[in-house]
Amino acid sequence: MERLREIYDDYFRDAVEWLSRHRGRRRFRPLIIVGVAAAALSVVLASVLWITERAGSGRPPIAYTPAAAPKDGHTVVNAEDAQVRSIAMVTKDRWAAGWSDCAKEPGCRYSAVIDRDGDKAVAPEWPVPYVTLRTGSEAIAVAPPPEGTLTGDATLLFRLTFDGPVTSKLRPVGSTTTFENGEILTDRIVPGAIVVVNLDDSTVRMLQTPGTRSPVCDLTGRCWLLTGVGRTDIVWTDDGGESWDSATLDEKNQRGRLTVSPDGRTLVTTAVDIGDSFETVATMRISTDRGLHWTTVEHPPWRLNAAPVAFNDGTAVVLGSRDGARTPQLYRIAEGSAHPDRGSPGMLTNLTTNAELLYSPQTSGRHATQVATSGDHGATWDYFVPR
Repeated sequence: MERLREIYDDYFRDAVEWLSRHRGRRRFRPLIIVGVAAAALSVVLASVLWITERAGSGRPPIAYTPAAAPKDGHTVVNAEDAQVRSIAMVTKDRWAAGWSDCAKEPGCRYSAVIDRDGDKAVAPEWPVPYVTLRTGSEAIAVAPPPEGTLTGDATLLFRLTFDGPVTSKLRPVGSTTTFENGEILTDRIVPGAIVVVNLDDSTVRMLQTPGTRSPVCDLTGRCWLLTGVGRTDIVWTDDGGESWDSATLDEKNQRGRLTVSPDGRTLVTTAVDIGDSFETVATMRISTDRGLHWTTVEHPPWRLNAAPVAFNDGTAVVLGSRDGARTPQLYRIAEGSAHPDRGSPGMLTNLTTNAELLYSPQTSGRHATQVATSGDHGATWDYFVPR
């Protein structure tokens, strides 16, 4: 009934009130009858459509692809050997999780689950891993083109709205040098490139910028990237790419990672030795004044397992390991030094944060089947299975 009232308020209140004001005039009586009947019929039709959509919200969404519709993703998510590949969390009740099942030949199968305040939906099966992203108060899943280029097959967007799951194409629209506030920058859809995702018009486009990797936008609107061949530089823009500033971080190493705190004041970068399959840390640096001054972090982990995570209080954590150690652990970075943290919850795979939560998929046995979350910068942890 609440939805019916919303439909009435949005579309029919003004018309019915106008008709009511003229009910005493003889020449408007036929119009009153026709108008009220049309309004009532429209409410009924809209209600039927809404109820139909809500009733079917638990079913696999319809996907629009250039060839045949993909398979139902439930078989991937619920497979015996399924594991969590990625997680994007807005809150504990709003998240998107990417899943994989690699137990069967000839290759892996992928799907995703979105939770929106207790309502859940499963994305169609896809031949490459879903990318899970946060945008405002929403978590989404993007199915990249299998060819690894925007000129190939379709890029799919999977969302869970008030009226149920929606799967649609992300339309490629060439390249750009600028972007708008609210658009998403990511280097995970096309390998080796940064793309811009616009949810309002369902488009995706290549971003031509001085930066080439690790795009991060803080809550002030500033966006940061890393770049450099044989070196690591940091670049940033406050006007959506109209102009850029830059600074050199490491003149000898590249392939680094970047993290920025939500308020944009704490930054941590790492550079790794080229050619080392374990990504041995070459240098790790931290800034607590928005990149004006940098300090080299002492005693960093020998091997980097995931990008660091920075907090608004000038500290950070990083998932790494000592020389020869097979199990990664949490290191806490404070006052220019990194130290192993005793509160590490075990085998985490990829730390991420937003303004409220620190979270990561966690390996249990042979597979990552649950997610660890912390609301106090890693001091204590909770766990859940995102399916």
